[in-house]
Amino acid sequence: MIHPYHESVLSQVYPGSQHSSSCLQPAVLRFEDLLNLPKKQRNKVVWRMDGGFGADKHINWLLARDYQVVVKGCSTRRATNLVSQVQRWIPVKAGKEVGRVVTPVEVDPRVETFVLRYRTTTGYKFRYIYSSLRLSGYLTARFYDQRGGAETEFRTDKSGGLFLHKRRKHKRDGQEVWVLLTDMAHNYLAWFSHHILADSPFSTWGALRIGRDLLRIPGRVEMANGQLLSVKLMESSPYSADLLACLARFWQ
Repeated sequence: MIHPYHESVLSQVYPGSQHSSSCLQPAVLRFEDLLNLPKKQRNKVVWRMDGGFGADKHINWLLARDYQVVVKGCSTRRATNLVSQVQRWIPVKAGKEVGRVVTPVEVDPRVETFVLRYRTTTGYKFRYIYSSLRLSGYLTARFYDQRGGAETEFRTDKSGGLFLHKRRKHKRDGQEVWVLLTDMAHNYLAWFSHHILADSPFSTWGALRIGRDLLRIPGRVEMANGQLLSVKLMESSPYSADLLACLARFWQ
């Protein structure tokens, strides 16, 4: 689960043979505990998820807990059947269109259903999205596509400087500890980027460049009685001056 500031809110380890759909409800309940989320605020939370979590029972369960949803359905057979109901296709982007259909009776009636049509080299393929946000088909499709931020963060943890995939523990507990330590590093880099590197030449840098080019600059930190006195960085680094300016601005 990813925070808007690119911080990781929750990571859990499950057996590799376990389907993602069975992880949803425990993860949501854990999410509520971590944030101490009052029930009256749940309708402000949107669960935007891919087809692995798109079973009817999960959507109904989330809505019953007063959450909002934008979820891709998991049944390819249902997607094929829903296509015949589309009266009008609206372009979303090149090769992709969306159309509104009647929500299946198995799903909470508060949900609207949209079919997506993708043009491929072999013809069309179809998917469908459930949404409780009361947006147009075009806006729903665009909003769903923005969920990719989570995948980007996962790739960052794996190959963007933290190299989670390079270090694996043989025991489950050991692997879970390693995942949590990676979360801590991930969140530190997210905080460092958002609070210290904002409005600087480094504001668009990802975790890989921050860790490789900034956090490895040789230097010296002077402390006294637990208080920071000064930070000195090697002048030969091309980034030293700009990084010191960021630190001084944050300190002030």
